[in-house]
Amino acid sequence: MSTRVSSFAAGWCTRFRRRPPPMTPWTVVNDETAEKHGAPGWVKASLVALLAVLVLGTGAVLLPPAEGPEPEPPFSETARAAAYEDTVTLAAEAARAGSPAATVTLLETQARALLAPDPTATAPSSGTATPASKSTFLSGLSRSAAQRLADAGKSDGGPARLLAAVGTAQHLESVRLAKAWSLPVPATPLPSAAASVPAAPTPEPSCTAAAGAVSPSAASPAASSQGPAAAATTADALAAVVGAEQKAVYLYQVALTRLEGASAAAAASDLEQHQLLLREAEALARQQCAKVPPREAGYQLPAGFASQAQATLAEQETAALPAYGELVALSDGATRRWAMAGLFDSARRLEAMGSPPGALPGLSVDPAALPPLPQASASPLP
Repeated sequence: MSTRVSSFAAGWCTRFRRRPPPMTPWTVVNDETAEKHGAPGWVKASLVALLAVLVLGTGAVLLPPAEGPEPEPPFSETARAAAYEDTVTLAAEAARAGSPAATVTLLETQARALLAPDPTATAPSSGTATPASKSTFLSGLSRSAAQRLADAGKSDGGPARLLAAVGTAQHLESVRLAKAWSLPVPATPLPSAAASVPAAPTPEPSCTAAAGAVSPSAASPAASSQGPAAAATTADALAAVVGAEQKAVYLYQVALTRLEGASAAAAASDLEQHQLLLREAEALARQQCAKVPPREAGYQLPAGFASQAQATLAEQETAALPAYGELVALSDGATRRWAMAGLFDSARRLEAMGSPPGALPGLSVDPAALPPLPQASASPLP
């Protein structure tokens, strides 16, 4: 069977074409505006400009807040830096004032000990090398000594010991120069140890029980070799001072039987001071619940003591300085003030014996091991 196209009615294929939807007025409007949906260029530019203004206006708020001022350095560091600057200046003025070479060396040694461990540090500007009068230099040295001792009472342990040593040596040097130059002797910046000792209350029962215990640093060498050494305490330092004063009292008592004249009178006065210091040190040790070393019946005398009693006393005063220096570092408050006065008095007794205590009394420091001073910067030309 065959089918012919002519069998279909004419126009049959056009019936299947998709007719367009009926047209309405809204259709015409939508078709005309469909090609105009984009915003004009000036609107886009306005939006971009507005966005830029908002970003710039709020940028200060969006940025991280500015950092506040740097924290102030600790008081100990400030005191050390001030001591270094003053001592370097005094060392330069000492030479211009005609001071002995020993004075310049003493001040330079102190400045090297006070130098911060910073390889980029520089010495203060040397300025114009104008001559300095002896009285002006002496006044500056005395003021520096008093300031160092005042700062030592408020500094941390190690810096306190260093500042106490520097202040003590500077005062003794100012007294020595004042006598040599026939100028007024500076006033003593510290009271004696006897005047600065705090009252000693009766120990509490618990403190009495604890006082019988041996401190870690006072243990036997065999016990301490079994483990790391414990940190020293105020009680340990007080025990060392008590031991030093016990030996000093014994040596002075024996020396009085061999000294004569002015040396005997000075030794008798010093003996009274040491006896008082011993009682005060024992009282302070009990306050700290420290084990007070028992008083020895005697000590072995060095060879030649009969003919060199004065030298032996000077050696004992020198040996007591580190004990007082350690107590300065490990104490505070009234106990530290007493230790500073004890250090000062021991150094002054050495000075009276003709044995200067050096640039850093109370510190076992080899001057050769100290760092060198940086070169002083020249003052800028006007």
